[in-house]
Amino acid sequence: MVVFIVCFLSWFIAQLLKVIINSIKYVVAKKKGKKVEKVTLATLFKLGGMPSSHTATVIALAASMGLKAGWLSDEFAVAGVFAFIVMFDAIKVRLPIEKLTEAFNLLKDKFYGRDTEDVKKVEGHTLPEIAGGFVVGVCVALFMDKVVNIFDPEFTEAITNYLLSVVK
Repeated sequence: MVVFIVCFLSWFIAQLLKVIINSIKYVVAKKKGKKVEKVTLATLFKLGGMPSSHTATVIALAASMGLKAGWLSDEFAVAGVFAFIVMFDAIKVRLPIEKLTEAFNLLKDKFYGRDTEDVKKVEGHTLPEIAGGFVVGVCVALFMDKVVNIFDPEFTEAITNYLLSVVK
């Protein structure tokens, strides 16, 4: 359960950073007189952007498994492979599909008009966005290990017992 907490916290912090970064971009663009999309509560749940919350989550998972089970453990190996697949997919699969979808929607507008429904855009990530998520995931896992001591067996047992008492 403690690994889930670390992963969720990592995702949440990445999404919160995304809102902060987009808010700063919004203010700067407004000062320059550019028309930009307003930052709302929905931004907290948007895909894409800096940092990658998917990457933050899977890196927090891999780092947690390394810290909890050991860096040579099968658990870390599985989490590391999973993290690699997620990051590879974001850069090499979803990002090109995002670009193709944008081009397709432009062509669709040209031939069929803007009244037709757009194909839903899949959000991919750039290398800096992946790197940002990587840093968030590692930092959250290390903070939770070194400062909170979340992977200590006594702490883990206390959290599990508390959560079970709340659920009952």
